Amino acid sequence: MRYLTYTMLVIITTFSLGCFANINPLPDKPYLAVTGSAQVEVQPDQVLIQFKATAMQDTVEAAKQKVDLQVAALLLNLEKAGFEQSVLERGNISTREQYQYVQNQRTLQGISAARDLTYLLTDLSKVNQFLESVTAANINAIQQMHYGLQSPQQWLLKARQLAVQDSLEKAASLASAYQAKLDKIYSINYQQQHAQPIMMRAMSEKPGENSYQVNKIKISDQVQAVFTLE
Repeated sequence: MRYLTYTMLVIITTFSLGCFANINPLPDKPYLAVTGSAQVEVQPDQVLIQFKATAMQDTVEAAKQKVDLQVAALLLNLEKAGFEQSVLERGNISTREQYQYVQNQRTLQGISAARDLTYLLTDLSKVNQFLESVTAANINAIQQMHYGLQSPQQWLLKARQLAVQDSLEKAASLASAYQAKLDKIYSINYQQQHAQPIMMRAMSEKPGENSYQVNKIKISDQVQAVFTLE
């Protein structure tokens, strides 16, 4: 989908003059300065799921053992569901004492253990199936889901091409409106853009039921160009 933002257009105004002058010297003949812009919307094709196996027991050893059992159950579930076990990234187990504070008195409740887990899923149609495998292993701490693109460069290139085309169309339209004729391109100013992943958290609508709404990734780009006039 293509979006052209005409409010970004400037024709030798005070702003555009200063902007271009700081980058490139302006020509000593009549010229036209424009900013071409564009935006493309892309459906994500991968998701990085961050979650955590947690447990609380009376001892450190017991808490670690329970977390290990959760991870072992998860690996078994992934294998049964057809997911690659090797994709699962596992952090170290951390432990801490949990206290309850009542009237300035603290009481040890137990030892909590946690292990950070990450999985990169490249088939978004299997997100719910993957989450079912996770929860079936008694792991309920789904933290964040980072939706992104496997090949962002092709979409960055498309946005840049549309921004260049927008600058050409604006320059030609304005020159025609002022009964002028475009000559050659004099200077181009461009800064590389980057596709940012979408960070989402699980939205629970009902107990035990997760609902996820995935937005498209918006990639914007712009290019500044100075054309001389005949």
